[in-house]
Amino acid sequence: MILVIAEKPSVASTIATVLGANSKENNCFANEKYIVSWCVGHLVGLAMPDAYDERYAEKPWKFENLPILPYDWKFEINKSTKQQFNVLKSLMSRKDVTQIICATDAGREGECIFRYVYNEVGCNKPVKRLWTSSLEESAIKKAFANLKDDSEYDALYSAGLSRVKADWLIGMNATRLFSIRYGTPLNIGRVQTPTLAMIVERNNKVKNFIKEPFYKVDIDLGEFTATSADEFKSEYEANKLASLVNKTDFTVTNMFEKRKSIAPPKLYDLTSLQRDANSIYGYTAQKTLDYLQSLYEKKLATYPRTDSQYITDDMENTANQLIEHIYSVYTKIPRMPSNVNQCINNSMVSDHHALLPTEQITKYDLSSLPETEFNILFLLAVRLCAAVGEDYKYSTLTVELKSDNSDKLFAAYQTYPDNFGWKYIDACVRIKSKKELESHFNPNKYLPSLCLNKKFSTVTATVSEHFTSPPKQFTDATLLSAMETAGNTDYVEGSDVEKKGLGTPATRAGIIENLVSREYIVRDGKKILPTDRGIKLIECVPDDVKSAKMTAVWETALQGIEKGIVSAEEFMLQIEDTVRYLVQTYSSVDSSKHFERWSVVGVCPVCGKKVYAYPKSYSCEDKNCGFTVWKNICGKNLTVTQAEKLLTKGKTDTLKGLKSKSGKTFDAALKLNSENKTELVFANSKYKKGK
Repeated sequence: MILVIAEKPSVASTIATVLGANSKENNCFANEKYIVSWCVGHLVGLAMPDAYDERYAEKPWKFENLPILPYDWKFEINKSTKQQFNVLKSLMSRKDVTQIICATDAGREGECIFRYVYNEVGCNKPVKRLWTSSLEESAIKKAFANLKDDSEYDALYSAGLSRVKADWLIGMNATRLFSIRYGTPLNIGRVQTPTLAMIVERNNKVKNFIKEPFYKVDIDLGEFTATSADEFKSEYEANKLASLVNKTDFTVTNMFEKRKSIAPPKLYDLTSLQRDANSIYGYTAQKTLDYLQSLYEKKLATYPRTDSQYITDDMENTANQLIEHIYSVYTKIPRMPSNVNQCINNSMVSDHHALLPTEQITKYDLSSLPETEFNILFLLAVRLCAAVGEDYKYSTLTVELKSDNSDKLFAAYQTYPDNFGWKYIDACVRIKSKKELESHFNPNKYLPSLCLNKKFSTVTATVSEHFTSPPKQFTDATLLSAMETAGNTDYVEGSDVEKKGLGTPATRAGIIENLVSREYIVRDGKKILPTDRGIKLIECVPDDVKSAKMTAVWETALQGIEKGIVSAEEFMLQIEDTVRYLVQTYSSVDSSKHFERWSVVGVCPVCGKKVYAYPKSYSCEDKNCGFTVWKNICGKNLTVTQAEKLLTKGKTDTLKGLKSKSGKTFDAALKLNSENKTELVFANSKYKKGK
């Protein structure tokens, strides 16, 4: 018998169907040749510190018990999924099982998930590796026809295990070290903390931004307007020019046209899909991953956790057929010329190719999908058609004019499309109606027919005031982009290393959600903002811990381990040296920073004491006072920003998408009444609902 171990039950079910293992037994499928079972994520992981020494379990933590540097690493079985571990242990131990196929997700993490279980069981039976990016029947059959010895992935496993150990060493030691130093529980992580640092830094830039005015001179030429080429910091200087050229004659001194083109976008990897899903639909990174995972398990999309935006040359025919399937299923997508070759790059595909829908879309009732999953699948379909499309080509006409009274240049611009190309396809997910689509690509006002030396008499000139724009707070989309490129300038120039940024496509969403759950950041609509606690944490920890530079150093080493050119042992010795340095440098109490257990959101309107953001409510610190605003308001969480407005102004902004008990959605603001109780105020209605 051959035992096949997948990463999830749904994947195991799909593989079992392909293999004809239709007999359902105790948490597995079987036939006369195969047994197919599964992990449930990480069944086994690195043990906690107290597994090495009882003193690490002591509370409160102590400086003298640091650093924690395991010599002989221990693993432990996840208690919540121990039953499934025992199922796999029993199956691996069966005498009639002579071979095992590792069918967990193809990558560092998937390899570790399987090997942790295999090693914990103490199994020594031969293992083959199944490597596939799709759960379609044809892809699974092809992967089974090309099985390799799992030993060929030893370097991949070594890199994955090294990364996990290094994260454990930094996380366990730094978390305890700085929690003791500042007298409050703090969570420190090699990826989490630099991500928080970026959010805090962006927030500081927004808060400290001082807008500065600048001025331009505009001239009205009847059928169109033009603007001075110069910007003026001084209104006085702008007024001088306006006075000089006002009511004078202007002449067209130059006209020129530039033709430009924009190449199609690349196919989606997970991060770029998460960015678009956040920008277009407002989905968080984690929600997008969840919806995509569900589509993958329904065999409608390829492997979710990919960091590639290309396909391989052997997929050319498959991609062309898939494009035809998309056009037959999604009539909303305009059919345009396509060239699959521009999406092919074998060198840019390592573990998995780019995200794609599958041919299953022709057989599945897509109308039965939840709207969220339908939208994600539609994004994948549109992106494939756009990525193989023609360049977007456009021309920009520039008209330059001068006054008879001045040498200062004025200019008017007109941009118009020559070939919509891929943008016409891409627009169908961003623009709702055909009318809006036409107006998007066809400007309402074109420059009139002009020629050199054309004169305009007694032209009116006025001064317009403008302001510099502040940076914008992060959203899921922009934070993902920042995480993707963080630390990239710290890689050695010219080195043969793929720049990875903070985290991986598979982990970035979870990192953001961890920061939310630990109350280091909050969401205000699409905005991601740091809490007071998050800001103070970043103020306290050294650059060694909060800089993204560590990621570049690590990733260079880990990719070297994967390629067999860097020693995992040497890498781990360097991590241990880093931990020793941190403990040696920061093993002292620092009373200069005071951390509140909970974030303060304002002043209690009843007694004047602090109102804290507790897990389920915004409540007065004085329990006898009783002032409370529940976070969950008709199915939506009241953000910190809105709670602050409620406490300072007595009313929030209009909260959209609230749900009544009957399930109907509505919009309303929350206000404090004369008794400091909350009530809903409905738009265009005097009706108020007490809460």
